[in-house]
Amino acid sequence: MDTIWWPSLDEGGPVKHQALKRSIQQAIGTGAIAPGHRLPPVREVAWRLGVTPGTVARAYKDLVDQEVLRAVVGRGTFVAEPDIPAPLPALLDTAGFAADGRMLNLRTAQVADVGQGRMLHDLLKTLPDPAPGAYVSYPDPEADAGLRAALGEWFAAPAHGPVTAEDVVLTSGAQHGMVVLLQALLHGPRPVVLTEELAYPGFRHAAALVRAEIQGVAFDEEGLLPDALERACRETGAQLLCTSAEAHNPTTIRTSPARRAQIVSIAREYNMQIIDDDCFRSDAGEDASYRRLAPERSWVVTTLSKTLSPDLRLGAILSSPGRAALPRVAAQQQFFGLSRPTVMLAEAALASGVAARVRDAVLEVQSRRLAILRDRLAPWQPRTREGVPFAWLDLPRGWRPSSLSRAAEAEGVRLKPADEFALIDGRAPSAVRIAVTGLREDAAFVAAIDRLAALLSSPPHVMEV
Repeated sequence: MDTIWWPSLDEGGPVKHQALKRSIQQAIGTGAIAPGHRLPPVREVAWRLGVTPGTVARAYKDLVDQEVLRAVVGRGTFVAEPDIPAPLPALLDTAGFAADGRMLNLRTAQVADVGQGRMLHDLLKTLPDPAPGAYVSYPDPEADAGLRAALGEWFAAPAHGPVTAEDVVLTSGAQHGMVVLLQALLHGPRPVVLTEELAYPGFRHAAALVRAEIQGVAFDEEGLLPDALERACRETGAQLLCTSAEAHNPTTIRTSPARRAQIVSIAREYNMQIIDDDCFRSDAGEDASYRRLAPERSWVVTTLSKTLSPDLRLGAILSSPGRAALPRVAAQQQFFGLSRPTVMLAEAALASGVAARVRDAVLEVQSRRLAILRDRLAPWQPRTREGVPFAWLDLPRGWRPSSLSRAAEAEGVRLKPADEFALIDGRAPSAVRIAVTGLREDAAFVAAIDRLAALLSSPPHVMEV
């Protein structure tokens, strides 16, 4: 049901988002809007009623939390269907199969298989025998000091500056690191988190876990737009910015040094913290990260999942000197610490050179496949970055992300459409993300890209109604 119904502030009261909530609840109770009805977009309601988008978004989010409304990524906010439980979000992609019995996965930006499974298994056999008393107590907070020191050296780059063991907080993957930081940094009943209009869906899931409202900010080829960021800070009172300055997922954009400086200035003016998702950095870039530019308010989240193995579930928060206590306490309160086998195996991988050899092999696969993709999709000018395991493709006229994804899947190729990166009530461009490391063999990757090229060359001419 798409007939426009507009909420009002007729209920009055000093708290406008509460008046909006009452208006929506009353309309549902009287039958003015039925289950499945799509509510008008946040910004249109805000303009019509003369309130901020944050006020409307908060009212919608409160009712989503109460299961009165249902938010569908890329589509909007709807009156909930009371008899149909909402499905759990798909956090991990599971590939189906094409008619020929094989599905070529260009959807998931996973680490390339370069034989690290066998290497890590062999390392496990070399681990020392446990000492008396091992495996009968919880992890000691200092037991991972050696690994923290090794990871400090591994992740340190000119961009971040020196990273010591005391600056590193270990987590069960980067996504867990994001949740730890949100729990440690946010306060109040309904905190606001800002991120790019198109963003890694993990930001959205992490914010939902801590009951935070997430709002998108417009960006261009240099990164977040300063005017849009300042406006969002002013209107929402956001406490935190989650961003990917080095390799934006999904567009591959790198935030320019000049833009980073502007973002830091705004963050300081509005007393906002910055979380920099640095999972896809693959070089020792010279551009100063937020950790160097604003050490008093910046945190880096990173992982070994993209260069060694996601199965280790090993991530890290890189704090500025003297600031690690807050996330370390939050992490310890959650899960006490990483397991002894994980710590020992990761230390062995770093000390033995296995991690470095795997990383170099993974980057070689990525570079080779990016060259293949650029060559075979040259007419459509895909956006790529060396070291980043995916490409961003603006679609030619005649294709929409959803229709191309369906057509590609029918041909046995899985893609990730742009709308899966859009926030609730956000707008998605006509584009798709193409992963280059979801397949083991180069031949399978070439076959998948060639099938995609054939589809792009023949857009549909029939208009669906």
